[in-house]
Amino acid sequence: MYSLFYIIMAFDLDFKEEGKIQIHIKKFFLLPEFWDNPVNQLPINLIWNSKKFLKKNKNSIPLSKGIYAFVLIPKYNNFLETKYLFYTGKTNRTLRTRFSEYFREKEGKGKPRKKVFKMLNQYDGHLYFFYSEINNKPDVDRCEECLLNTFVPHVNTSIPEAKIKNELKYIYEGN
Repeated sequence: MYSLFYIIMAFDLDFKEEGKIQIHIKKFFLLPEFWDNPVNQLPINLIWNSKKFLKKNKNSIPLSKGIYAFVLIPKYNNFLETKYLFYTGKTNRTLRTRFSEYFREKEGKGKPRKKVFKMLNQYDGHLYFFYSEINNKPDVDRCEECLLNTFVPHVNTSIPEAKIKNELKYIYEGN
């Protein structure tokens, strides 16, 4: 009789809490040979800036084209700065326009992409918009391709190298 009671207690799980935890488990692709590969190095020197992803920061984003990334930066006292790259993209419109479009996507307007919508809402208040201004389209395209192929961010769904290497196509399936 006692043994049955202890077995039930041992598996007394809060499935709601377990589900809450599960949605915050993310996979990251960390392969040093991709970081070191000369083909994946950025073709130009970039100057990166960042703003917390908040509507009030919209006017501080430049009216130029370039590349950008969404980075999660948890604020935790008395510990080293920690950053997680979630997404990288490019825009041949303006960075400010692209920044603003993500707020529409966050609200579910238009045709929001599931993984982007989830990132923007799940980590609201903790995401930073990193950007670098680039003057010409070929450099914008090449820089984005290098970043995608090097880091394979888990929110991005189109990775150029994954079109060539089948091993990369479904690494984030289920996330």
